[in-house]
Amino acid sequence: MRQMAWVLAMMLCMALAVMPTTASDYTLQVFGNANMDDTIDEDDIEYARGIIGGTNEATELADADYDGDIDEDDIAQIELIMRGEEKELTLIDMAGRIVTIPRPIERVVSASLPDTRIIVALDGCDRLKGSEIAETGSSLSDWTSGFNIGEMQYACGGAIKDVVDVGWSGTNAETIAMLKPDVIFASSGTEADALQDKIGVSALVSRPSRTENMTLMDQHSQHIRFAGIVLGRDAEAEELISFMEEKLALVTDISSQIDDSKKPRVYFAARTSIEPDVTKTTGYYDAIELAGGINVAKECATSTSEFEVSKEQIVVWDPDIILLKCTNLSSETQYTREMVLSDPLFQKGGVNAVQNGAVYYCMATSRGYSIQRLIPETMYLAKIFHPEEFADLDLETEGNEIMKKFFHEDDLYSWLADNKGYIRDLIADPPVAKNW
Repeated sequence: MRQMAWVLAMMLCMALAVMPTTASDYTLQVFGNANMDDTIDEDDIEYARGIIGGTNEATELADADYDGDIDEDDIAQIELIMRGEEKELTLIDMAGRIVTIPRPIERVVSASLPDTRIIVALDGCDRLKGSEIAETGSSLSDWTSGFNIGEMQYACGGAIKDVVDVGWSGTNAETIAMLKPDVIFASSGTEADALQDKIGVSALVSRPSRTENMTLMDQHSQHIRFAGIVLGRDAEAEELISFMEEKLALVTDISSQIDDSKKPRVYFAARTSIEPDVTKTTGYYDAIELAGGINVAKECATSTSEFEVSKEQIVVWDPDIILLKCTNLSSETQYTREMVLSDPLFQKGGVNAVQNGAVYYCMATSRGYSIQRLIPETMYLAKIFHPEEFADLDLETEGNEIMKKFFHEDDLYSWLADNKGYIRDLIADPPVAKNW
């Protein structure tokens, strides 16, 4: 019966799903990358000389000084870039915009919280003068009351509290101008153009849009690498990416060896306020698959965006585990675990997760999939999905180490565990056997 339901669900989804199958190679989008690979080095000088000599085909990025000609001046600029002595740098940002930024960059404003998280990770709070903090439509806020801030309010020993709120998506252009930034990080090309026109300062987009064939780690890695280039913290960016990969491997080295037949089928409720209750989901919450689960909504997803399903569809999927996004468990609008367990349709339909009490809260989205939370969240889910295999994984210790790497402060995951409550409960009393 369950097999037939699963086949039916697959048939319903196949009509909707259109999935790309290939990914393009990464190219460093900096003018000076003459050979169009992932770095600027001696090979670019050699390639540029070949263009000048007529033996190599010209490339867009070979025009290192962005003056319209490929000549010896470009080779000189490439040499300056390699030594970190360039006076300015021209690049193509993640919105496809060509932007020239000054060197050195000493004052930074971020009109995007995902950028702020990475700027703080790579550069501490030293050059960050302004950031978005306040919720959409609200007045200026501070780091203790801003929406989606959480543990970041304690970053850099609390020094982040000196960073000025510039409004959601940089809506307070006058405040940004007063901070005299050398560069502005924006969340979209439209916002970057508007800020650049209003303030007269280079504005760019460093966060790539996620596509169906891009993992969340791919997106984060590209974001970190590009921000590192802008800030002149290339080496620190590569070290942070390596750190993330090593920590993630503590889970994936094990979960990747688990056969699909032994993985729980998971439904993720992505927006769990009383309305729309549990019916909004996504096929692209990577922590599920990284932790050794199967996202039942994946085959119905036509993009990385969230989409609505019916409760009847959830019954058809018959997930082993249901995850509820939980922003604030004490909120009156939070759709709770008890509501799922007592839902008449789920009970009558015999949903496996409801019958076995396998309904859990998770953090999920927070103004983007918070980069510092991805790996601890993956570890948290791994201990739920496969408690025996991950019995020795110390969630609190690993979480604290990861958060310190990003925000330069001790015990931030311990704070988050206490703040969320359900994380502390799992740390205090972790599952010892599967309940699905």
